[in-house]
Amino acid sequence: MGAQSMSRKPYVPKYKSGGAPRLAAGLILAAIIVASSASGQDASGVSAQIKKLGWGSGEDVDAIVRELAKTPERSAELLIKELHPVTDARVVPYTSRPATEHILDCIRALRFVTGGKDFCGKTNHHFGKSELEQNRKYWLFNKDKTCVPFFATWPSRGSDYVAPVDAQKEIIKQWKDWFAREGQTFVYKPFQNPTPDQWAW
Repeated sequence: MGAQSMSRKPYVPKYKSGGAPRLAAGLILAAIIVASSASGQDASGVSAQIKKLGWGSGEDVDAIVRELAKTPERSAELLIKELHPVTDARVVPYTSRPATEHILDCIRALRFVTGGKDFCGKTNHHFGKSELEQNRKYWLFNKDKTCVPFFATWPSRGSDYVAPVDAQKEIIKQWKDWFAREGQTFVYKPFQNPTPDQWAW
């Protein structure tokens, strides 16, 4: 045989009609499925962390919010979905109010992952003359005389005073409206080493 007959042509795979486009489409679909699966797993992990808020110690809260800050947009979305009004007027140390503490810690986490974003709401609540109600009024209006935050803390006693329900509802709506409007375009700059008054109180 001559040298010409011994040479081999480069191997070129043979596809049936439309085979190459089908293969490319299949690879793209597989990539989308893998990405969606990873995203779902991430969301599941974030959700599991959020569910722990309010059910442990203060050290647990700090660790959890720092973990949530690694995925701030997803965390903010799920934290906002978690919010609902609570009926407790105050949460004090060494008492068990985990359902209320869970919501307060969700607000803390939102402040942390957004770098200090917060909302306040107006209230028509009439604060009574009891010591509890007077302290509640004082701390809730401590920073702003026209509206109240979701809660305010008396730092030296570790007592959290919770806003009246009408203000809570307004604040929750503000969080939901904000995320619907800006959640995906907001420049998230989670706190690194904040002081307690920046997010916890």
